[in-house]
Parts: sequence; structure tokens; C-alpha cells
Amino acid sequence: MTTDPSHPSPSAVTTPTAPSAARGTATMNGSPVAVHEGFTLTDAVARLTGREITPAGTAADGHPLGIAVAVDDTVVPRSLWASTPVAPGRSVEIVTAVQGG
Repeated sequence: MTTDPSHPSPSAVTTPTAPSAARGTATMNGSPVAVHEGFTLTDAVARLTGREITPAGTAADGHPLGIAVAVDDTVVPRSLWASTPVAPGRSVEIVTAVQGG
């Protein structure tokens, strides 16, 4: 049997890998959120604010965030948001500073 190079065998065809499937649920501001491998606090803040967040934990648009993040009641410095994964079962609280009198 000869092989036609224009029609590779099924074993030679690769399928693009889908993004990591949800691997569990964390709680974000009291609501369940599906989390997957690689989901970090930076992703959580971006999801909640609808803004692009840089690896340094600042808004890409240059405007202040006024946000603090805690995981399981421990505040996480913004410099660590990009390297802090949100694991299943974790509780993440994202709070916004409010000024007023």
C-alpha cells in the first residue's frame, strides 16, 4: 500500500490543543468561579475589572486600580499577582478603595 503525501494518515494529523479545561472552582468575592491551570490573580483582577492588567499588577491603560487582593484572608502584594495561581477551593477577595467623607 502506498501513501499519498497530500492525504496524511489520521495518526499524522495533529489537532490544536484546546485551552486547559476547568480543573475546579474557586470563590471570588463570594461567587464560584471556574479556574484552570495557569489562572492567576492577574487574570482574576482583569476578569472582575474588565481591564487589561500588566504582569506588574497595574492597569495597562495607566489609570490607577485602587484594588487590593487577598487569598484565603492573606493580602497578596500586586507584585506577586502574576505569579500567584488561583487554585480550586481558594477564596479570593478583590476590594476597591473608596474615598469619601
